[in-house]
Amino acid sequence: MRRTLALVTLCLLGVNCAPAGATRTAASPPSTVVAQLYHDYAWEVVFADGRARRKLLEEPRDVLTRYFDDRLADLLEQDRRCRERTKEVCNLSGSPIWHSNDPEAKRLSIAVGSDSTEIIVTFGRSYPPPDGEVVRLTYQVVVTPHGWRIHDVRFPDGGSLVELLSAK
Repeated sequence: MRRTLALVTLCLLGVNCAPAGATRTAASPPSTVVAQLYHDYAWEVVFADGRARRKLLEEPRDVLTRYFDDRLADLLEQDRRCRERTKEVCNLSGSPIWHSNDPEAKRLSIAVGSDSTEIIVTFGRSYPPPDGEVVRLTYQVVVTPHGWRIHDVRFPDGGSLVELLSAK
């Protein structure tokens, strides 16, 4: 029930509810790739036990390239392999789309920023108490031969996903 409600809410927010991996061409609005990412991985904040599915950061490169450009997909893949090899946190300690290692989101919205290649995602959290916080992530998208893809994500502290994953 909660999953259905979350997916319906995302659809009502304007998130494209096409099946995972649906083609997002350069003719599609740039925000489509970000909306599809949240549509496909909203379950991470809805279900307490998602062991039957792979989390975004556990996905193989061919899945990552549905959303991310080649460079970012390579960096995410390298970090995943590092975690598997060392059994420790490498550069990324939590999910970049939830800006947390304990995903939670409410009132998620997706909007176009100062230009059409800047996509702003905002959502609320229950913590820290008493009032929680609002998280704002800024996605930079680029057109590739496969359509719009995420090139980088800016976090509330000003850092970026590419910078974080590029650290040695």
